[in-house]
Amino acid sequence: MMKRASAFVLLILIAAIPLLAEDLLIEYVEGTLEIKEGAAWAELYIGDMIPESSLIRLSANGFAELSTRAVTVTLSDDGTYNTQSLLRAGQKIASWDIGSVVNSKLSKLITPGEQGQTAVMGVRGAAADEDQLTWVEEGGEYLEKGKQLLIDGLFDEAIPVFKEGADWALTAEERYEHLFYAAYAHSLKGDNAVALIMLEDMEAGIDSPFFPDYVLLKGKLLIENLAFEDALSLFAQYLKYPDMGETTQVVHFLSAVCYQGLDKTAEARKSLEAAYKIDTSSEYGQAAQRMMGNL
Repeated sequence: MMKRASAFVLLILIAAIPLLAEDLLIEYVEGTLEIKEGAAWAELYIGDMIPESSLIRLSANGFAELSTRAVTVTLSDDGTYNTQSLLRAGQKIASWDIGSVVNSKLSKLITPGEQGQTAVMGVRGAAADEDQLTWVEEGGEYLEKGKQLLIDGLFDEAIPVFKEGADWALTAEERYEHLFYAAYAHSLKGDNAVALIMLEDMEAGIDSPFFPDYVLLKGKLLIENLAFEDALSLFAQYLKYPDMGETTQVVHFLSAVCYQGLDKTAEARKSLEAAYKIDTSSEYGQAAQRMMGNL
């Protein structure tokens, strides 16, 4: 089994709705999911309802998706969970509004006219032999076709396109590039646990052309897992060689969120000031300013 980064992923679907006492519907189960009933544990299955204040246990390298009207909770690590605590943690994450900041930046990956990874692949292909050049052209087609499907909101259709491109890749870097976009498509669908597991299984180094976007997506997912230390470690890798542009602003912003989660207000303020200083007028600089006002 691949390493799983943390205990759970929390995706807030409608952040503005107050957290109410609601039962959780089991949407999906892999492994074993159980509920505490007195002194015993009873197994749960897809379609079962879990009362709002319950103790549940995931085992056997499990994976489970639970939902209410407002919140979807994905468990991706074996352990025992209090459902009320899961839902409250979800509310806390929603208040940080990290999704709008990160998604705004990542949306430029598939925006027509933006400089994407296909251009990078074309440069690599210019120095390649004829067989490699053929792959670069075809690989670019997989990426472009998949990106267009993402623009059209056809996430389920885009994922197999990116995975097929990965299967035909000639190098590990090209394979990971396609799988990154597949993970991004999963995150757009709301399959955050699946996206994080895919990212964890990649070996994306700082020289990878998609590394900045990898840092943003994985960092966001780690924060939604409350894995603040893991996220900060990832951000530290990027900040060794920052571009002092939008990506660096977002990384500083997300670092501040991590420090807030760790109750390190001084460090959070320092990161927000760094983000704001890069460009005070950008949406990311304004987001940093708003967060500073709430410290």
